[in-house]
Amino acid sequence: MINQSRYHSKNRLIEYFKDKGKSKVIKSSDCLVHVGEKCNKVFFILKGGFICQNYNEDTDKLRTINFHLTDFHPIMTVIQSFYSDSVSNCQLRAIIKSEILEVRKSIFLTDMEKDKSLKEAYVEETIYALLAINEFHTRLITLDTKAMYQYLLQKCPIVVQNIPAKYIAEFMGVSAEWLSRIR
Repeated sequence: MINQSRYHSKNRLIEYFKDKGKSKVIKSSDCLVHVGEKCNKVFFILKGGFICQNYNEDTDKLRTINFHLTDFHPIMTVIQSFYSDSVSNCQLRAIIKSEILEVRKSIFLTDMEKDKSLKEAYVEETIYALLAINEFHTRLITLDTKAMYQYLLQKCPIVVQNIPAKYIAEFMGVSAEWLSRIR
């Protein structure tokens, strides 16, 4: 199992974000990135938490697909939009009042080309985060609801302790009532 909260080069990236990042306070329920916008920033959570929700055009609904907390995937962006320069089909929404540092993509990419240690830290963390997210989503697909909730309790307790149950239920594809029954 990949340790979801461990970041090898976290200190180097924190140092960078503190030096170059623009500090922002985000109110609970506010979106950093909306569906239909281009995401041209990368964010680091100093305090608080966010959910990433995907918009399904067919159902006209949002569904939580990932969680971001200070100690659980604290570096975030809307991956598809950030890397392909396309409009986002996801949104990043604060679940509580949060403090973040944000860096524009153009500055971040330029700085990585100039600073080998920053680039190595970023590449290492990106690969690590993608592996962790892949494992997380693989569990969601392959486990039944009860087993998935047990997995979250055992392997990702920070998520269960800090993310509202309605978003965990949405992530798992069940109603909040169903989740409360298996809890």
